[in-house]
Amino acid sequence: LALITIAASTTLLSAFLHAIRKHRHDYHIHTSYLKSLTISKGALFSYFQPHLISMPTISARGYSSLLSLTQQMIGIQPICDSVLEIWPPALECYAILLPNSLNFPEALLFGAVGGDSMVDGELLSLAMYASSRANECSYCTSHCCSFALRRGVDPMILHNLLKEVSAGKSRTNGEARNDGESNSISNRLSPQESTVIQLAYGLGTVPCTLTVDTVQEVSVLFSSSQIEWLVAAAALFGMFNKLMDGLNIPLETSTYQETKNVMDSNYTLGNAAAGMISTETLETQNTSKPLPSKDDWTNYVVILYQGLRPGGALALDRQLLQGVPATASDCGSYLHGKCGCAFTSVLEWIQHNRFRRGLVAVIARNF
Repeated sequence: LALITIAASTTLLSAFLHAIRKHRHDYHIHTSYLKSLTISKGALFSYFQPHLISMPTISARGYSSLLSLTQQMIGIQPICDSVLEIWPPALECYAILLPNSLNFPEALLFGAVGGDSMVDGELLSLAMYASSRANECSYCTSHCCSFALRRGVDPMILHNLLKEVSAGKSRTNGEARNDGESNSISNRLSPQESTVIQLAYGLGTVPCTLTVDTVQEVSVLFSSSQIEWLVAAAALFGMFNKLMDGLNIPLETSTYQETKNVMDSNYTLGNAAAGMISTETLETQNTSKPLPSKDDWTNYVVILYQGLRPGGALALDRQLLQGVPATASDCGSYLHGKCGCAFTSVLEWIQHNRFRRGLVAVIARNF
């Protein structure tokens, strides 16, 4: 029995070390290079360039696990972090909203078996991507595309998402469509996937184009708990799209190269997102990288490790949410004391304490 225990322990330790070694490298763009980029005058990012905070500095300030987990999500530690940390409360709010609005890492690890209370990573990533396509921020769209591919979403679904949006509108209006390609994409989708796309895209447009029919479909296919997570994901990336596009954050070349072939012809970089890519050689601009691989067991090991280790993501979350209550009534009192408004009409509808606490913490930090 002792020998079996030792052998099993050795095997587990070897597997753990293999996973850590496989994902031990940090991938980010050095701030020295970012500061040297020639960005068009008037772009907000050009004013931030001299003040960008390096990733090693951000890591040393307590965000090492957040950076590592973000890299697990999208393959790189994003440039936006170097901008947000110029004003530390901005990165704090980002670090609060990401996990608590997307129910990470639980949704990635247990979403497929979480029953009616959770949404899995594939559906959440569809909501994030559809919201980004509606908001038209090419920086966020490319990142959400990379995220979705890593969660196992079919590239053809991502490539033809706008066709599915159009087909969904036609179905709602009772119009017959003879577009074979659109029908082919619709046939690839489960009813849940199709409805999530319509929900997130409708929420992402300005003004909102979400229809009563889509709301009714969502209510049939998902529990109220699941609907809240899907809406939270779409709303979060609606906000991120406007923020990143407004700040003119340039898209990382590597992210562009691994997602460009998945995008449809309606995807354009725009002046802001092209800030780095436009400085590359034509050969580099035209180079495509293989699509990122779907998560395997080593990704899950690293996610667990970065979340649970001392000073890891869970510890950071506890630190950032320290003192924030859980119930709607207590949160209302807390906010009333902080900024003179209880936000009761919003907080009383939120079901998940985690999501509510995240919103309350961010509101309080900005008053």
